[in-house]
Amino acid sequence: MVNMKLLYCGYNGFGQCPTTRASTLPQLTEFPVTGVKEVSLAWSCMVVLTDSGVRVSGFVGGEPHQLKQLTLPDAQQPQQRHVLVTVPSGDCWKFCIKNSSWRRLDHFTRVERELKHEDSGADPIVRVCCGSTFDVALSESGRAFVLPSPIYHPGVRVTQVACGNEHCLLLTETGQVFSWGIGSRGQLGHGGLENEQEIARQVDSLAGLHVMLVAAGGWHSSAVTECSDLYTWGWNQSGQLGFCTGKNTVRAKQEQTAGPKKLKTEYTDDVTILSTPLPVIWPLEQEVNVKDVGCGSRHTIALLDDGTVWGCGWNAYGQLGMSPERVPSTWKITRIELPDGNSGVVTGIECGAWSTVVFLA
Repeated sequence: MVNMKLLYCGYNGFGQCPTTRASTLPQLTEFPVTGVKEVSLAWSCMVVLTDSGVRVSGFVGGEPHQLKQLTLPDAQQPQQRHVLVTVPSGDCWKFCIKNSSWRRLDHFTRVERELKHEDSGADPIVRVCCGSTFDVALSESGRAFVLPSPIYHPGVRVTQVACGNEHCLLLTETGQVFSWGIGSRGQLGHGGLENEQEIARQVDSLAGLHVMLVAAGGWHSSAVTECSDLYTWGWNQSGQLGFCTGKNTVRAKQEQTAGPKKLKTEYTDDVTILSTPLPVIWPLEQEVNVKDVGCGSRHTIALLDDGTVWGCGWNAYGQLGMSPERVPSTWKITRIELPDGNSGVVTGIECGAWSTVVFLA
């Protein structure tokens, strides 16, 4: 994304969007920075990469309602406690939000078995992603590194990583999806609630599909396939999987077996946990082509190829771009209207835990 402007909605309790002191923004509001290239969202702050460098807004240096310019450029991913930044040399730096200090990360633990700490200098870091309890870095050659514990995955080239609160997704150059971490809400997509803390395991239900991109929410996951279909799985307490009630709804039903508890799906009136990926059903079963997807703590946002933006799930802070009094949550994938006067073309989306950003060209 190059030279975009962005619109923000959702939780604003720390002044992530500095144009207003309102703690809740139920309507997409323009962020006062131009030349936006990329954005990453955390619960308490937002990191914006622009033509002139990196800015952090929100809770920074122990104070809310801050908007500070950082000195290191390029891609970034914020966590609640720190921001990871990669620079053109391939180095990765950590910015501590609490005291505004920098530290260079010299060594990484490779996400493969039997390999210890190694210098990343020969293989530059090009992307970083933060979860609640771990950070993942992606190198130029397609290797994935996790801090601090090594996780094994087969020798495949990784092109994207996505971190949830307690799980991580890996997307390979061949369109395969691997996951690891905590599976207590079905977010790993392996058909059960078991954890995968030693091995990154392939999501078999997506094996026959060429996946183009993935997103990880708090305890749910999503994937967009080569055919532009959107698949979701995991926790659905607030409707974040986008399944309507009635005959088109799938619920994960727990049954006791001789071994660990397994899950199966059946048609019913509600969805609590879905541990196997299923395609999202759109209103009136219309044909759509999904271009991008983002996941928050309990909401999901999708961008279609016609430029329309859709969302579902929890809306307590207006993260779906709707009034939370009118729509506290929605289990049905619903179109999000842009504010009047915004005639730009939507080119991308990002989700924070309780917030959403829309990019306009």
